Amino acid sequence: MINNKLIFTFAIIALFFFGCQKKDFNEYRSYYRAVHHNDTALLAIETHQDRFYGQYQIYYGSRAVKDSGNIEGVISGDTLRGKYRYRSFGGGINVVPVIFLKHHGKLILGSGIAASYMNFVYYKPEFPIVFDSSKFVFDPVEQEDIP
Repeated sequence: MINNKLIFTFAIIALFFFGCQKKDFNEYRSYYRAVHHNDTALLAIETHQDRFYGQYQIYYGSRAVKDSGNIEGVISGDTLRGKYRYRSFGGGINVVPVIFLKHHGKLILGSGIAASYMNFVYYKPEFPIVFDSSKFVFDPVEQEDIP
């Protein structure tokens, strides 16, 4: 019986301690939208220190055909590098590398030569990653602007 009281007391103290901690100022959620011809991409990203994660959707032509999934990765300076795990329209689950350059408040999607090794996806380092001819340049938007 004493063990149960001790465990209960410890649990209450732990909840109080962890529940009262302030959130890091770097932790936030941002929303972005990019349009290229008839394609639209939506991005919701949460950042915490040097990591990011969120949801990424690409609509092709109409809203009936889309790729939809999660992104996660690391932040290094003005670069967000990670992976995009998504389900393509009518297809299976795919995992590809993804990289964004933050420039003047926008996110620019980069492209490069992708590779995979033991289920680890990455851009081949011997080939440059290109941002200047990007298909998607994401502008920040409010959460209400993301359907």
